[in-house]
Amino acid sequence: MVLYVNEGSQGWTELRIHGVSGTPPESSLEHPRVRRVAGDAKAGFYRREWESQVASGAEESVGFRREAYFWGGLTSGDSGRALWLLLLPFMLLNMAFFADPGHTVSPQRKHVVFRTIIQRVLALSLTWTYVLATVSVSLDLVGWQCGNAALREGGKQCAGGAGWLRWLQYDWLSTPGRHITVVAIVPVALVLLLWYLGNKTWQVAEAQPVQRSVTPPEVKTPLEDRRMWNGRGPVRRLRALHIAGAFAVIAVFLLAPLLERSRRGLWALDGDSWSFGISLFRNLLLVLALALLAVVLGFVVRPGTAERTRPNGQDPSSRERDWYQFLPWGALALVIGAGVVASWNSKGQVTPSAGGQLPWEVTWIHGLFLLQALLLMVLLVDLLLDRPPSPSSPPSPFSNLPSQPWFGLVLPSVAFLGWTLAGALAAGSMLRVAEILGAPTAALAQPAKGKQIQLIVPDAYFWSGTAATILVGFAFFIALVSWRRTERSAPRDFAPQVAAAYRSNGSDPRRHRQIAKSWARAQLLEGASRKALGAFLVGAAAMALALAVVIVFVEDPRLVTDQRWLVQLSNAVLSVGFLALLWAGRQAYKSPRFRRTVGILWDIGTFWPRATHPLAPPCYAERTVPDLLKRVEYMTGCRPKSAQKGYVILSCHSQGSVIGAALVLQSQASADTRIRLLTYGSPLTHLFVRFFPAYFNPQSLERIGTLIAGDPAAQVGQWPWRNLYRPTDPIGSWVLANDALAPANGEARPPRPAIDRQLLDPRKFAKQSGDPCYPPILGHSNYFTDPEFEATVTAYRQGAVPEVAPPEQ
Repeated sequence: MVLYVNEGSQGWTELRIHGVSGTPPESSLEHPRVRRVAGDAKAGFYRREWESQVASGAEESVGFRREAYFWGGLTSGDSGRALWLLLLPFMLLNMAFFADPGHTVSPQRKHVVFRTIIQRVLALSLTWTYVLATVSVSLDLVGWQCGNAALREGGKQCAGGAGWLRWLQYDWLSTPGRHITVVAIVPVALVLLLWYLGNKTWQVAEAQPVQRSVTPPEVKTPLEDRRMWNGRGPVRRLRALHIAGAFAVIAVFLLAPLLERSRRGLWALDGDSWSFGISLFRNLLLVLALALLAVVLGFVVRPGTAERTRPNGQDPSSRERDWYQFLPWGALALVIGAGVVASWNSKGQVTPSAGGQLPWEVTWIHGLFLLQALLLMVLLVDLLLDRPPSPSSPPSPFSNLPSQPWFGLVLPSVAFLGWTLAGALAAGSMLRVAEILGAPTAALAQPAKGKQIQLIVPDAYFWSGTAATILVGFAFFIALVSWRRTERSAPRDFAPQVAAAYRSNGSDPRRHRQIAKSWARAQLLEGASRKALGAFLVGAAAMALALAVVIVFVEDPRLVTDQRWLVQLSNAVLSVGFLALLWAGRQAYKSPRFRRTVGILWDIGTFWPRATHPLAPPCYAERTVPDLLKRVEYMTGCRPKSAQKGYVILSCHSQGSVIGAALVLQSQASADTRIRLLTYGSPLTHLFVRFFPAYFNPQSLERIGTLIAGDPAAQVGQWPWRNLYRPTDPIGSWVLANDALAPANGEARPPRPAIDRQLLDPRKFAKQSGDPCYPPILGHSNYFTDPEFEATVTAYRQGAVPEVAPPEQ
């Protein structure tokens, strides 16, 4: 049976864009059967299917139809994608970049350019942190320390001589060089996986063509500049540099242990070892690896490497046949060459460096830690020096918009959070593997009696593990205090508002308390959560500063390393934290309810392009914004070969409202005037204006309103934009001004805001006749069921936006 789909574009099309929970198109369209009319399975446009055109008449007509844009395939899916959470530090660095309040449309100021360079170097250093952690686990613990123990007859063996490490005693692998060559497969596999994921997601997101503007664009805010989403070239170049740098680090640690005097540090040209043959080739490869690291760093610092340009309509693939295409392959060949050299030793030969820790490892780990701490400090100081004075301005519709929290230091705070998490993951993996193989110990510790072999772990990992344990306890304490305070104050703080909104007069105290608690919990992000995270960041910064002082000035780490119980506790906390991270990622992709509360943080991070770290989880907006641009401009008749000119009602829920805002700012002016905007459960002001003021601010909100109004001088009340929200919604909130549900103390109701409309939730206070249950509290979901939603859509179709009726009691 052939089903009917309204494929027209004449008249009005309500285009629904879902939010964080990855709502399937059947739910978005409130219809059991849908058909994809454009796009693909990851991000596509769907319309309702009907038995016949006659059957669709009650819901749709020639002049009206509903369409849903489903982009959940870009962010939600099988639980295997939870592994993306292991790259959360990379995502946080990208998010921190867009929290810089200094970004503008005009050429960036020197301070902003300087901060951008610092952030890209910090991003490269985090890639090295991941690679060094894998090198420490595989090359140092297994290949070097366990391998050397296997070569000593009658000594203690790693993991009690378990069979899975028996290969370390094979005759044909009986040299340290061959041991580390075999286990180098682990870091090489990690880099290859990052390379594969980076390229695969690049093809889905950044490689998608961005439409060139038909007319010269008038760009007044950063978010409306199409160069922001044109990341095909910059991300490709940064990815090549990061992958090449990662391979170079592996090559260095394959070659460094073979030097005769490797323990002196960076000493490639040792007179005793600089000879013809394999020694000459070894030293040449080491020099090349170190030179490659310098080249990578130099090109990451170069501003033009990651510069984004506006789309010009030309085929970008013609410009991708450059040396960046071959750089990672050359670095991989360097690793292979280093492995061949390391394996060249004759049977039974042991290098003079054998024993103890892997040469150069401690120096590089401690040096990298101090470099990252210095970069963060420089970011903080530069931002403090670059803070412009707050201008005094007369009252306006935007006077209520929030300012950046944490004294405007969101950029260094989020970057610091990413760095802390990366260090915790590195320390946790090293300590856990050392515990499995033997007993982790410090380099200066006295040999201990027992059956387990002692494996030397860099002091920085011990201190990092201890600091992470203290911070986890501190975080639990802050969360507990915030939760208890909210639970105790909810009935007291929200009781007058609930009583005024429902005119309950104290009837049914249990129901009254339930509603007050739901309203209070929805405001956690507005107050308690933000303050709690700020307190945690202050504590973490103090801990990091203390750790840096310890690494530089304290030579004897036995205060921590000799406390066996503390090492085991740190190991357990970091292991549980690692598993909790994977569990949270799995739940966010499996459970829509969990995703609505926690997944919003993930969707905020992956909304932003990969401007600093190319191996971060992919940016869905690099696909969704160009998709929607092309579709909307087609339906409004603003593109060649377009359909008849129609009107589009952008119906945006939750994170979809952020996508919708970006879409309006980047659409053709002729398309904007044929757009009406309806947002609900929107975090535009609640999160994005607050944390990303360079991109979401009074000017950008005003641009959205005036563009769809078609008049730069249009007042707020003339904007065809309505925003619906509920007091029980933990994510959505007002955009320009709070809309009071009911005045307290019998006062007259103030004039309602021009854009924002607060919906009463639950809609009814008491149980309804014939229903044994109370009306449900909807929170962030099911805005379609509220009568005001359909009333607004109908008003748009009729060319007006009515006042929303007062809530029913």
